[in-house]
Amino acid sequence: MTGNEPHAAPRHAVAGTGIDIDAIARAVDHALTKRPTRPRRDVIDTGTNELIGHLRTLMAVEDYGYDQEGRGGVRALFRVAYRNLDLAVRPDGATSDAVAFTYWRMIASLTAAFRDLYVALPEEPAP
Repeated sequence: MTGNEPHAAPRHAVAGTGIDIDAIARAVDHALTKRPTRPRRDVIDTGTNELIGHLRTLMAVEDYGYDQEGRGGVRALFRVAYRNLDLAVRPDGATSDAVAFTYWRMIASLTAAFRDLYVALPEEPAP
């Protein structure tokens, strides 16, 4: 990785964080791909669980500056993500396939937003 590829992690982030930007990009792309029909429910559920893991990993990075002035958009993104990760809004066995599919795509969009924040981090985090 040279850092010039789309979705490339910043050089400081590649060394040992355990965040695999390529895997995240594949999971997001899989969820957001246009399809002629909705995938089977097991595909939706597996994809959702994978993306929730990626989203939680990306949210755990502390270098986004959400507590700094002028970063209200980052704070709003965290609020939306936390609201969507709440167990009360997650699909379960009684949830329709259409709602589960929509939720999968929402989590993919949130994961993509956090991925984009992550790859835009400066080379050296601020002290």
